[in-house]
Amino acid sequence: MAERGEDPLAIHVIAASALQVLRDLIKKAGDDYVEQVLKIGAFTVASARVNGESVNLPSNAEMDAVVDTAVNGIKAGTVTQAADLVINLNAAGRRALLDSIVKPYNFLKHADNDPLATLDETDIDPDHVIGHALSALTMVSPGKPLPDTIKPYLERRDLLAPEQSSEAQA
Repeated sequence: MAERGEDPLAIHVIAASALQVLRDLIKKAGDDYVEQVLKIGAFTVASARVNGESVNLPSNAEMDAVVDTAVNGIKAGTVTQAADLVINLNAAGRRALLDSIVKPYNFLKHADNDPLATLDETDIDPDHVIGHALSALTMVSPGKPLPDTIKPYLERRDLLAPEQSSEAQA
């Protein structure tokens, strides 16, 4: 749908639905999606900093503290993987991180409760939700590569590591 340029709201909602199924599978395995994605993100950013690479991602004081702790742990040898990190985030904080994903979905789901409500166009970000769904898919299927059918989408958005892109393979 994204490749065909279809309706962004429809793409967002379908991707959010897929993400919810994957989040449920992650939860059934005993993990929490938000915690896992934060650990992976913090570890990735910390590793890049330790290696002297710049990372241009939005941040906040809470995540900066987690990344700083991860940097120190990597340098000390006590943090060698994302699972070594501890994320202390209450339920409200977890919900806030998912709000950008579920807001359009919930808007449609509960439209009958407030027929005059509107959804701001800036609340719709299908690429963001697709990225989360793909991240969750990798958590559900660790060690398995994403299907080849997803590669063109990732390449057009410059989301593949250089060694994974078809140009690098050619």
